[in-house]
Amino acid sequence: MRLYKTMRLPIGILLAVMLLLAAAPAPAKDPLPSWRGPVRSLLIDFITEATTAGGEKFIPQQRRIASFDLDGTLMSERPRSWGELTALHWLQENCGQFAAQGPEQAGLCQAAARGDLEYLHQHIGLWLGLPYKGMTLQAFAAYALKVFETYPNPAKKLPQSRLVYKPQLELIDLLHRKGFTVYVCSGTATTLLQVISRKYLRVSPGRCIGSRYKLTVTEQDGRLVFRRGLEMPGLVNLGKVKAYNLKLATAHGPVLAFGNTMGDAWMLRYAAGAKPGGLALLLNHDDPREFVYAKPEALALAKERGWQIVSMKRDWAVVFE
Repeated sequence: MRLYKTMRLPIGILLAVMLLLAAAPAPAKDPLPSWRGPVRSLLIDFITEATTAGGEKFIPQQRRIASFDLDGTLMSERPRSWGELTALHWLQENCGQFAAQGPEQAGLCQAAARGDLEYLHQHIGLWLGLPYKGMTLQAFAAYALKVFETYPNPAKKLPQSRLVYKPQLELIDLLHRKGFTVYVCSGTATTLLQVISRKYLRVSPGRCIGSRYKLTVTEQDGRLVFRRGLEMPGLVNLGKVKAYNLKLATAHGPVLAFGNTMGDAWMLRYAAGAKPGGLALLLNHDDPREFVYAKPEALALAKERGWQIVSMKRDWAVVFE
C-alpha cells in the first residue's frame, strides 16, 4: 500500500506529460528538404506571400500558374536529351528497312551507325521526326517510354527515369499543395511529355505543352487512330512560341517559370513581368554530381534582368533520387 501511495504522484505527472505530448502539434515537415541556402528561402517566401490572403503579393488561385522546362530543368539533358536518345536508338534498331526508303533515311541511318551527332544535329528536324512518320502515337509513346525507363544514359549508366531532379519534384509538390497549377512547357514533343508527366514529373498530361507534329487520323473498328507526321513549321515550342503557347493554354500566363537555356527566355520574361510580382529562375549546371556546362548567353540575360540563378552545386543538397 505504501508503495502505491508513493508512486501516485509520479504516475500522475507522467500521464499529464503524455497527454500534453499527444496534444502538441507535430513538427512542421520541411517542404523543400533537398534545397538549401537563400534560394530555398526565396522560394518558400514567394509561395507563402502568393498564398496569404490579404497580403500585398497575394495571387488568386486561378492565376497561380507555374511552368517548367523539361530537358536540363526537370531532368538531365547530357550527353543527349531523352528525345535525341530515343531517336538514336530507334535508328540503330530499325535501319534495315528504314534506310531503303530514300536518301534522307539512309543519311540518318549512316550517321547513327557511326555516332555522327554533328550530322544528326544539322538535320535535327528530320532526325526527331522522320523515323516516326506513320507510326501510331500509341506505338511512339510506348517505345519512348521503354527508352526512358530501361536504356542507360551513356555517361551515367542509368536510365533517364533515374535522372529526374529530386529538388524540382519537391518544388512541384509544394506548388500543388499551395494551389498552383503546374505546366511542363518544353521543346520536346507533347506526346513524349505526356507519357512520363504523371508518374515521373507529378504533372497532369493535360498540363503538358510541347512541340507539335502533324497528325493523320483514321477510324478503325469504331476508334480513332492517330499517326505521327513531321514537325509542324512554326510550332517548335522554343523561344517566343513558349510564351504564345502558355498564353493560349493558361490565359493569364505563369507567375513562376523555371528554365535553363535561351530557349526558355521568353517563358521567363513572361513570369518575371507578372503582377503583383513574378519569379523567373534559371538553372545553372555547375555541379559534377550531374554535368558541368554553361549557357553563357542565358546566364548573362538572367543577370541583366535580375532573374534568380539557381546553382545546382550551391542550392541543391542532392540532385537525383
